[in-house]
Amino acid sequence: MTLAIHAARISALIAVLTASGAAPAWAAFGARPIALLPASGDNVAVSILDSTRELLKDHLQRTGAYTVLEPDGPATRAEPTAAQAVEQARAVGAEQAIVVRITHVGSSARVRLTAYWTHTGQVAYWDSIVVSGGPDELDVALERLAHAMYSGRPVRDSAELETVTAKEGQTLNRRNANRSFGVHIFTLLPFNAAGGSTNVVPAGGLYWLYDARSWMADIAFDIGGQGDRAYYGMAIGGYYPLSREDFTPYIGAMLRWAYMNLGGEGSSGIVVQPTAGVLLGRLSSTQLRAEVGYFVNSFAETESSTAVAPASQQVAPAGQGPRAFVSHGFVLSVGIGF
Repeated sequence: MTLAIHAARISALIAVLTASGAAPAWAAFGARPIALLPASGDNVAVSILDSTRELLKDHLQRTGAYTVLEPDGPATRAEPTAAQAVEQARAVGAEQAIVVRITHVGSSARVRLTAYWTHTGQVAYWDSIVVSGGPDELDVALERLAHAMYSGRPVRDSAELETVTAKEGQTLNRRNANRSFGVHIFTLLPFNAAGGSTNVVPAGGLYWLYDARSWMADIAFDIGGQGDRAYYGMAIGGYYPLSREDFTPYIGAMLRWAYMNLGGEGSSGIVVQPTAGVLLGRLSSTQLRAEVGYFVNSFAETESSTAVAPASQQVAPAGQGPRAFVSHGFVLSVGIGF
């Protein structure tokens, strides 16, 4: 008896609300009424536009969040304006008007979905997706758009396992970086050397410069020295060009692994080198480079047993073994690339 009474009351409430227009029949199921207008397009067959509407209707209803209503009207080439879409949606009592546009150019097409609020005429959701697999991929694209609209996310972030498009599965096209092979010579001007004096250390080597327009990078292999001084190492550098012209100043830094003997026992490790330079002939097949940098060693070199260094350069107190020196200094470099 109690169940019968509750059922009667619920039926009466639904009947009153429906009769008064306060709540449509679909409100009992929690689904939002939306009006799906006929699809429009350029360079697209009318049969495909009709199929687009039917496929999108299925995907929208499958979300469980929408009741799809279909205002009368054939598929056309002209996309309805916001005012026209809202007017048709209001005629069927929908909260939103859904407009689909397909633009076909060459071997691909872009499918655009726009949703308008009927009470304000403002855009409730908008996004588009590219179809490159022909009409066969249209169903995947529409499912992706329906899911994106339902979740409120951009379509690029709403892919699922079954809705990755052929274009997204392709390898991304990349701009080629200009490459040049070159030779350079440079001079180390070290301070705080284990040999106790600031003697220059000449060196030279090979480099490969990669120019990616907005940034540049290089790798280098070098060897040099004179007398009891020696140097060899390899480096990688990154630079930011300050111009896009043939004569380009740039700034950056290099990271080296190097062996240095600056008058002591010799040592090796990582070297950090902030660098500034200029590149002449950036737009040419032949380039000139000039750089000035300041290197800082992350390792120490112990003095030779026969070396005599000033006490001011001493790291460890006298009488506690060989002294160690962490060198730093300027690097001057010129080079030519082809």
